[in-house]
Amino acid sequence: MISEDDLLPYIRSANRQTQLDALKALKNSVIGHTEQKAFYLDQGVLDDLLGIINLQPEIYNDRLACECRAEAGIVLSSFAHSDLDIAACLLTPATIPTLARTLVSSSPPSLLLASLRTLTKLYTTFYSPSLSRDNPGLPRTISELIRHFTEEYMANPTHNTAQVLTLLGNLITLTAPPYSEALSQLSEFAVTPLQRLVLFLLLSEYRTCLLFRRERKLLSTSVLALSHVLTPHSVRQLCGNTNLTAALLDLLRDESSDVRIASAALITKFYTCMDSHVETSNPGAAAVTRAAYNEQYALALVPTLMKLLDDGLAHEDKVVIDPLVLHTLAIVCREGGKTADRCVEAGLISKVVSVVVQIAPYDFNPNVSTFENDSKILAGGLLCLAALGLHKEDNRKAIIDAGGLMAVVAVMNLENVPSVRDIKIAACNVLRTLSRSVVLLRATLVESGIVGGVVDLLGDSSSSSTTLSDDAIATSFDCSRFNNGQSGLGSGSWGATRSSNDGPVARSQIYESKEVEQQLEVRTAAMAAVCNLVLEFSPLRKPIIDKGILPLIVAGAKSNYAPLRVNAVWALKHMVCGDDMHTKGLVIDELGFPLLMRLCDDVEVDVQEQALDFIRNLVAGSEVFIDKLFAQVGVDRVFELIDRKLAISEIGYYESAEAGEERGRMQITKYQSNIIVCAIYILVNIAAGYENHRKTIMEHSSVLKRVIELMSHERDEVRLACLWVIVNITWAEDPLTMLLRDNEESSGGASGDVGMASFCDNPANGVYSQRALILQRLGVEEQLMKLRNDRVVNLREKAKTAIDQLHSLLGQPEETVGAGDDSFHMMEIG
Repeated sequence: MISEDDLLPYIRSANRQTQLDALKALKNSVIGHTEQKAFYLDQGVLDDLLGIINLQPEIYNDRLACECRAEAGIVLSSFAHSDLDIAACLLTPATIPTLARTLVSSSPPSLLLASLRTLTKLYTTFYSPSLSRDNPGLPRTISELIRHFTEEYMANPTHNTAQVLTLLGNLITLTAPPYSEALSQLSEFAVTPLQRLVLFLLLSEYRTCLLFRRERKLLSTSVLALSHVLTPHSVRQLCGNTNLTAALLDLLRDESSDVRIASAALITKFYTCMDSHVETSNPGAAAVTRAAYNEQYALALVPTLMKLLDDGLAHEDKVVIDPLVLHTLAIVCREGGKTADRCVEAGLISKVVSVVVQIAPYDFNPNVSTFENDSKILAGGLLCLAALGLHKEDNRKAIIDAGGLMAVVAVMNLENVPSVRDIKIAACNVLRTLSRSVVLLRATLVESGIVGGVVDLLGDSSSSSTTLSDDAIATSFDCSRFNNGQSGLGSGSWGATRSSNDGPVARSQIYESKEVEQQLEVRTAAMAAVCNLVLEFSPLRKPIIDKGILPLIVAGAKSNYAPLRVNAVWALKHMVCGDDMHTKGLVIDELGFPLLMRLCDDVEVDVQEQALDFIRNLVAGSEVFIDKLFAQVGVDRVFELIDRKLAISEIGYYESAEAGEERGRMQITKYQSNIIVCAIYILVNIAAGYENHRKTIMEHSSVLKRVIELMSHERDEVRLACLWVIVNITWAEDPLTMLLRDNEESSGGASGDVGMASFCDNPANGVYSQRALILQRLGVEEQLMKLRNDRVVNLREKAKTAIDQLHSLLGQPEETVGAGDDSFHMMEIG
């Protein structure tokens, strides 16, 4: 018998039997005893355990060596399932790679299970994007194991295999957050085996056997894992399987709440990933539309989710809700429509507000150990409120009336500790949703005290914003859907601006890296909330600027963290939207034209789009800033930028290649046309300036040719923007105003009416007629005649206006179209 006080020499023994006995004694000594774990870790036992686990494959046939590896794995798992300080000691550069090497089908079953449990615990407790980046091969390893054990389980279902598959399913959701490279790998390799496993569990005679009734956890975990890795392409394959969807609907009434939640999550994933039409698996059957599919399953989803929520609220002493229920409700409600309406009718707003109000800490310094358990529930509840308020003003008002804003303010003013990172992001999403309301901006939000919280979030560790590379992972839980929503351009006009109210290691080193990344993610969400608060009509705009937010936003625009950079430029775009010339000056002076031009060619297309929109808003209705742009950047460089943006032919695919070439082309077209529209509206606003600004456009014929070519573009927004360029270029400025200004410039301030009569008598003479002739030679009239019969009414009317103005400059008779006056008004998109 080996004494527990002297185990390390025996653990380090070259005699395998001695080593095995010592490992068993160590296991008995540390399980359930934190002090013993700390003692042995201080003595360096971790390196010993990893060394034993890492024994070379050629000794696998050695029974004692295999047993030693298994016992070492079990001891390591015990350390991982201890308190936070003990578990954190396992986060060395060697731990996860060592465990990953055991994830092969030939490993001893007990070692494989122990390694999976340890990895699950470490990723649950200490996840950060750096864990995924430092272990890039883990997703592929997990996928291969799922494939192997799925085949083994389908051939011979056993409890041990079910345990392995359950742990693998848990690891999928833990190691691959949304929008990460790890998820892309899992989606590529794990979808097919998971589909086979779920279909086997749901559609075979296996469901009637006793083992299946014991393995409910395998079913719920597999369904959840499948919903996590599904892509739009794989959704199209699955959602048309009527047998599968019928089985999932049956699971919504299952006795296990975990199974009901998993089924709801998968059904929700179906219709959120669905194309506009869904092909069925039955030949000759009609395709199902997304809207019809959504409505069809709303009746089943909403009662199930609401019942799960009510069950969690039924406990008198505390809230006991699976966070996934709230997250799924948030996804269900995110797109609005009848499903969200049914949830509101069922009292979801008041119920969720009661949850967040009950859990939210109002002392701004919560006890981390007790608060950590509730933070996921609070984050899910806040995201649910953000989704509910996304589309309807009545819902936003109901959130305020129920006391939701009070919880948001409390969360945003919390001390920055790791456990509050997700809830701060969620709170920022709620604030962004509420700030879409002009009424709330001018009333409730002004009095809420939210300004200090927002500025403080952006100011925390601002210098860390440049520490990550451009491939940094985006914010969690579909935050990009809130952060990167697209707004319509409306019928932009003279001085048209654009804005949108969506406006989207060693232990100490690991903690530091995680803290930096968490701060960046929180700052990204806070920046998204700022976008709506700095619009011209917002009464919070001046208090936020006075609080010193502008340098913080510009610092975000310089960040290497792409999501933060996007939202920062978005916020700057909103700050220069409108007639406030003083604020425009402050912003461009702080940002600087050199940085602005670099942002217009950013590696991220979303950043390019926002930067181009910034220029659009900056020069809208402001001849002073048109001249300043030309002076600071250079006229030729400005038009060279516009020319490049109009000539783009390839942006890149924004989905996995398996999504299909046609869908990939649609994505390319979408991002191309967004950039094109942004660039054209810069021209629209330059053409809305003085006569010399229009003359400058005419002098850059390559840009003008591209605009005329794009008048036949397939997207309505592109054709409309091109029409506005032509309308503005062919608009004849008041002759007296133009002559007075030109005479002042040429005579040092003197003015007169020389040539006025002849100009008015013969409008076909001079610069206007020359401009019209140039446009005519470039083929604009032919394009306008085609657009006069466009399928879009607004485009037809704008084309008629442009034709009338062109003919007028040429001295030809005007057509009576009744729509020529609207080109003389300035319109801002707010």
